[in-house]
Amino acid sequence: MTAARRGTTIQLLEIGRRAARGRRDPRHALQALCLVLAATGAALLVWGVLATHAAYEGRDARTAARQPDRALAHPGLPPVARWWNGGDSLRNRGFSVVTIEPLVPSATPPPGLARWPGPGEAFVSPALLDAMPQASTRYGRLAGTIAARGLAEPDEYLVYRRPPDGTSPPAGPDGFADIVGYGRTAEGTSDFRSQSFDRAEADLHWLMAPFLGLPVLVLLVVASRLGARQRDRRLAVLYAIGAGRSVRARIALGECLRPLALGTALAGAPLAVTTLTGLTLPLTGYRIRADDLAPLRQQFPVALVLGWALLCLVFASLHLRVRPAEGNRLRPLRDVPPAWPRYLCGVGTLLTLWGAMIGNLLGVRLFTLGLVLALAGLPALLGRIAAGAAVRFTDRRRGDAARLVGGRWAAAHPGVLARSCAALAVLMGLLTQVHVAITELTTDAQHATALARQLNGRLLHVTAGAADQEANAGFLAALAPGDRVLRISSDESGTRPVVLGECRDLAALAPLSSCPRTEPVPAAQAFRGRTPGTEALRWMSFGEVLVQALPSRDGLPAGDGDYVVLVSGRDGPDRITRAAFEALPLPSVAVPGNDHVIGASARARIADWVSLLAAPGLVLLALAGAIGLLHAYLDRADALRPLAGYTSGLRFHLRAAWWGIGLPTACALALATAFAGLLGGINLAFLSPSGASPLPLLGGGLAVAAVLCAGLTTVGGLLSSRFTHRWVPRGD
Repeated sequence: MTAARRGTTIQLLEIGRRAARGRRDPRHALQALCLVLAATGAALLVWGVLATHAAYEGRDARTAARQPDRALAHPGLPPVARWWNGGDSLRNRGFSVVTIEPLVPSATPPPGLARWPGPGEAFVSPALLDAMPQASTRYGRLAGTIAARGLAEPDEYLVYRRPPDGTSPPAGPDGFADIVGYGRTAEGTSDFRSQSFDRAEADLHWLMAPFLGLPVLVLLVVASRLGARQRDRRLAVLYAIGAGRSVRARIALGECLRPLALGTALAGAPLAVTTLTGLTLPLTGYRIRADDLAPLRQQFPVALVLGWALLCLVFASLHLRVRPAEGNRLRPLRDVPPAWPRYLCGVGTLLTLWGAMIGNLLGVRLFTLGLVLALAGLPALLGRIAAGAAVRFTDRRRGDAARLVGGRWAAAHPGVLARSCAALAVLMGLLTQVHVAITELTTDAQHATALARQLNGRLLHVTAGAADQEANAGFLAALAPGDRVLRISSDESGTRPVVLGECRDLAALAPLSSCPRTEPVPAAQAFRGRTPGTEALRWMSFGEVLVQALPSRDGLPAGDGDYVVLVSGRDGPDRITRAAFEALPLPSVAVPGNDHVIGASARARIADWVSLLAAPGLVLLALAGAIGLLHAYLDRADALRPLAGYTSGLRFHLRAAWWGIGLPTACALALATAFAGLLGGINLAFLSPSGASPLPLLGGGLAVAAVLCAGLTTVGGLLSSRFTHRWVPRGD
């Protein structure tokens, strides 16, 4: 670049900077704020993408390091340890209870363990110990906690235990797996239950792209059109004297360089600090370690600079096209949106109702089509309703000047109101549908949840895990006198499950028609009716269950099969679990059907991630609409200048802003929230009856709307008063 061209570029950038500075004109401050917010959203998006990749890399590395390398994959290597993956759950969150045992003294313990646990000892993750203090004795004597390098995530629940002496089963399909070490690359799913429902990294990227990228683009477009009339005239003059696109682009760059740099710095500084301290994400409670974010200490500043440069180029590209400058021709007084969107919204609403009532695949498609049509026509309808409300509230018979001025402006600009509420209204409707769809339970999960509520932890399914007769006898001896115990075995053919137990223990499941002492009989014949206990048997076996009574519990330890324990006392579940891990080699204790509930809960927790990623975008879109509305409101501030000379001060402007932008926006957003609730209610009533209520989400939307309306009124009044008080009558 020559010195002359370099000097011209500096001059053009300075022209753009001075044009955007606009002393004492608050509209220029609004444009700068819009650019600052766009840069803030872009910085958050860049950090989110980099942090997600770094967190997944660190987690995958730790997961691969602890994956057992089974001896079956290495026929020539001798096994050094035995490994078995059991499970437990806490608050509908499943996790692994890994049973390990070394075969040679020189075997290396799993990552995160200072040593091999002794017989009957257990290492517990710190997060599990904090959430469940009884974990210190639940799985055996506490040998210590698992170090961070042995955990995929800081908040992971995990237990490593070693069976007590004399209870170690042989290796085989029902027992231990021989391993030659650790460090197998996890292909597909992990062996650890805490990672059974993990989402792929690409899923988070697909969520961040629309929820954060779209608001950034909207803010840039809004900023490029704020003050468009003056800018178009200026660019038209430059075009008339021969200025090319590069000249217009450099002037636009001068307008945006400083605000975008300021927004990038304001957002980048606190985000850069998290690379040193780590971070706990709100809503989800997910913790990201500082060690995982260490690569961002070099990557994030470079990415911020590149992002800032890209934003500048996008903003400059929005000014390459020269729009004809407006002359003195007549223009319509009212900014009236077309009438067809309201019909589109009505047709879409009817389609959603019809599709939801049909309920099959065709109904779901009709519901989706109707939802798109309804949300597409909603903003224009909201603008018309808000303008109509402004007319009704500012009737000519009311002699309030502020009410009349503000209300008449709102009535004349329904299109401005529609555009300001469009993004917030549409996003609220979409989030409501996503929330209901994600929290919808499967049929099995619904039944399992209802069964668990009825059982209330009083019935447990205990898997013995290839225990011998001595271990089984030890477990039964540890039960309290009030506990009832049954065992699920099989008949002589080995095809049908048989429930064995004393008559009094069988009667604890359901009242008996007769006690089948001689031979197994179907459960429908043995019991008088169906109870939660008999339903639990159905979850633990397949096919028709047979029932047979035993003379005493002495016959239960022999043979194979799982136990059904009906506990007594409030500490029953913890006591039974502790007894199982003390006596049995590879036990598992669960409520029947709990796997379905855990899966449904993991799926429902995705709603927290959606809300977390959507919240910044929701705020940015709300601010974009508010800035556009404020700028349009200040465009008519010249009309208030003569009137402002006869008013008493700030109060007039605040009241005019309330009637002009605060109240119409409140009406529009309240109706948008109600409409989102209506569509969510239709989904809940017909398509997703077990989904969670969207009322908390809608309440948050109403809170955002209330804050937005209050902020619009206050800021609009303050800026209007500063903009109009300079008028002084001359020569009248």
